[in-house]
Amino acid sequence: MDNILKIKISLIVLYLGVAVIFFYNDHFLTTTAPIYTYNNLEFIIAILSLGVILSSIVYNLAFFFYIRNLQYLYYALAQIAIISLLVQIENLFIFPFSEIYGFKKHLFILDISQILVVLFSMLFIQQFLSLYKIKNLNRLINSVIYLSIFDLLFTLIFSHALLTKFVPSFIWILLVLSEAQRLSKNKDVPFYFILVGWYSLLLVSLIEYFEFAGLEVKTFPFLHIAFAIESMLLSFAISYKFKLIEKEQRLQQSMLLQQSRLASMGEMISIIAHQWRQPLNFLSFAFMHIKRGCNGDKDALLTIKEANEQLQYMSKTIENFRNFYNPSKKRESFDIAKACEDTIKIVSPTLQKIDIGLDVKENFFFYANSNEFQQVILNIINNARDVLVERKIEKPQIKITIENFKVSIEDNAGGIEKEYIDKIFEPYFSTKKNSDGIGLYIAKTIIEREMSGKLSVKVEGGSTIFIIRLNS
Repeated sequence: MDNILKIKISLIVLYLGVAVIFFYNDHFLTTTAPIYTYNNLEFIIAILSLGVILSSIVYNLAFFFYIRNLQYLYYALAQIAIISLLVQIENLFIFPFSEIYGFKKHLFILDISQILVVLFSMLFIQQFLSLYKIKNLNRLINSVIYLSIFDLLFTLIFSHALLTKFVPSFIWILLVLSEAQRLSKNKDVPFYFILVGWYSLLLVSLIEYFEFAGLEVKTFPFLHIAFAIESMLLSFAISYKFKLIEKEQRLQQSMLLQQSRLASMGEMISIIAHQWRQPLNFLSFAFMHIKRGCNGDKDALLTIKEANEQLQYMSKTIENFRNFYNPSKKRESFDIAKACEDTIKIVSPTLQKIDIGLDVKENFFFYANSNEFQQVILNIINNARDVLVERKIEKPQIKITIENFKVSIEDNAGGIEKEYIDKIFEPYFSTKKNSDGIGLYIAKTIIEREMSGKLSVKVEGGSTIFIIRLNS
């Protein structure tokens, strides 16, 4: 437990002590409290707010039964507790609800509802925030859950709450939410929706609890409105987060499929290499035998020499392909220039009349998986080749430059259109027909996640330049 959390818990304990010692009787309401009257507008707003919350409950329960995700269930249960809390307040203090409901006025249900709001809110927060992998938060959430269960048992035995009686429910939620905001390093749009929704509700709850500026739920349905807005924002946040998770899973599946394809190609090339090795060796021995019978014929010897060079080239090419498609995740220090050279050798036969050059101004070594780096280079070169061919560029060129822990791949295909340049690294986006649109996304993922580098793109004149920056 760090110092900031210790201070927060100390303040809650101090508040509990002050509430018990100096304001003990003020926390025990009576069923004979005065009844406040809502006018038509206030009554309609309260009913509509309850309707919004009820709709949100149905929505989240439907999602739970459809996808069996516990965060939908816990949030639906928290909202049911919220409706129970609002209904009890209306029945106890507000006309015409006090006559419409006709429930027996009992503060016991009010206390139970407050505890359940805390309990199910904590369970929901725990499920939702588990996706963000926030360290040191789960223990705090579990502590609040255990305290809520204790308070619930205490209420069932003694007919009134203990902790939530003197420390209102919104303080416990505020404690956990503020810690989540402080400790989380990976905040996204759903996370901010959660923060906005709950902080707005907590602010209204705080104002009403201490009756700042005379604002009370008994005089106007401020709390109803806050709960309705919170239910919409949080329902949206949960659904949006689920969509992001689903998208991430699809991308992971695409990447796994890509890796599977590479592994399959590697296995196939290994088989081909094995089958080729014996015939190539046989031809090499055959040329040696022919050489002995040439009797010094210069033309024949030159032909045999060229034939042997072709055999070595074939052997080296198949070996390069086998190494390139090796699915191993082994990390080691490798020569960047050599990795680029090997990639150029692999892709050269497909470049047709495209001139490709490598300019090594300052070579360097880098510790990572060399095959993955070569896959990135190959992907960018293939994209450049496709655009150069499609646009029928005269004197097409691709230039790779290495200097100062930076690799630049430049082509003269005319540049990427402005409306596309901010989207090219997005998954499933492509300007080419019959493309899955994940090549550059995978390239960026490899460089930035696996190698802690950065892959960016810029357009200068008629050139598109992809820049890979690797940390020294």
